[in-house]
Amino acid sequence: MGYMTIITNATNTIIDLSELQFTHLYWVFLLPAVCAAADIITGWLQATINACWDSTKMRKGLFRKGGEMLVVVLAYVIYIALSIPVEIVKGVAVYIVIMELVSVIENLDLAGVPMPTWITHRLKKIADGLIKEDKEDGEA
Repeated sequence: MGYMTIITNATNTIIDLSELQFTHLYWVFLLPAVCAAADIITGWLQATINACWDSTKMRKGLFRKGGEMLVVVLAYVIYIALSIPVEIVKGVAVYIVIMELVSVIENLDLAGVPMPTWITHRLKKIADGLIKEDKEDGEA
């Protein structure tokens, strides 16, 4: 089971995308962008606190954020061009939002912000599962 399957299952468990209603379609673009910005800010915060600035890591992270936003735009263009269900665009946006929120929580934890143990334990479990799967796939 790949990481996409894990996140898809988690997303489907949390919400039924067919019932998800953004108040306006611009939230499909804005919400992932806001969460990505929060991830960048918390990443800078934890890097400053831990004195571990790495410009290469930051540059790669910014390029990834740009790629994530491009994926949302492409999903929307495909939705318009091919009349695919809008739930696919919503799913892409929700996937990115969940991924960014997990990263924000990780950054805050690394910065020393007290986190409930149930959050850190679940994140560790997810991370361990993804690392194990990557090793099995020969990617790690």
